[in-house]
Amino acid sequence: MNKKVIIAAVSARPYVQAARAAGYDVIAIDAFADVDTQSAAVEAYSVPYGQNGFDAARFAACLDSIDCSDVVGLAYASGFDGAAELLETIGRKVPLIGNSPKVVRNLKRPLQFFTLLGVLRVPYPEVSFKPLENASGWLYKQCGGSGGVHIRKALPLSSIGPQAGYYFQREVAGVPVSLLFAADGMQIKVVGFNRQWVSPSPAMPYRYGGAVSHADLPETVRQQLIYAAQQLTLAVGLRGLNSVDAIMDGDQVMVLEINPRLSATFDLYQTADCNLFDLHLRACARDISDWPPIPKRAKAHYIVYAPCNLELPDSAEWPDWVADIPPPGSVVGVDSPLCTLFAEADSAEAAQQLVMLRAQALLSLIGQ
Repeated sequence: MNKKVIIAAVSARPYVQAARAAGYDVIAIDAFADVDTQSAAVEAYSVPYGQNGFDAARFAACLDSIDCSDVVGLAYASGFDGAAELLETIGRKVPLIGNSPKVVRNLKRPLQFFTLLGVLRVPYPEVSFKPLENASGWLYKQCGGSGGVHIRKALPLSSIGPQAGYYFQREVAGVPVSLLFAADGMQIKVVGFNRQWVSPSPAMPYRYGGAVSHADLPETVRQQLIYAAQQLTLAVGLRGLNSVDAIMDGDQVMVLEINPRLSATFDLYQTADCNLFDLHLRACARDISDWPPIPKRAKAHYIVYAPCNLELPDSAEWPDWVADIPPPGSVVGVDSPLCTLFAEADSAEAAQQLVMLRAQALLSLIGQ
């Protein structure tokens, strides 16, 4: 079998590194072409990415410039939640490694998704696609958005309906949690349970900030997340690695969305002994029988956003717990992702505390 793959994502680094560790030559397409992505890939391309996803024409042109004659397929992560049409374009040139564009499209259409959750008896926060009499306590979300950057509090004005491509969802109290799992179209197996947090800014109050693996969740919460993942897999035939995002309030869980593709928490479990890219390939081929040893130590990652416009020096020494490093001399705009930090510990709480301390230390290093 050929050993070359294309990996496309907003930030492709963790999947590229895992694929390389699995023995693949990797062509990376993402929005940043960071130093470590370029180091792990045989070719790395940067395609502009905005609020509505990748520039489809630029992405297609990039793909056309690549010799795909010996490529096994293209695996995708974030950046395609609202771009099933782009996945279809890609699929006409190279096999997709992951769920079909049809599955992605239907699960990222809020009306269809939440209707399906209702049929499956999976709890979720109330949604509305019509004007609200009172918008207080509601969120305004973009269909197919990811990373939380598209979420705002709804303006408290009556009779204002959502624009095309947006919807309202009731804001509920609780802790953001997620389940990373592998699916073979019928059954699932748990990779791990995670706790997440936001990194708010005035313009993006629900922006994704990071996550920690091996979250100590009540057993009832774990079972509710497993139930949601299993029922959705049976309903639509999910394959490969996927994740369910939810809000936990005590012993109750309300599902917010499913990511029918490689997700950010992939990075929390990937090790030399647990190659999740290899698992993703096998699960896409409907085989989850050969299960890797999931690492026992908790791991946290923390997304550092630039606190101001930063011009990076031509040479800089980064701590070994930093990844997604911008190329030397880059200019990183305010509120744009600067890098990702990691920490490991024996418990989720300790790993999260350590990565938060490292974030403070890094911001001090750059004078913020």
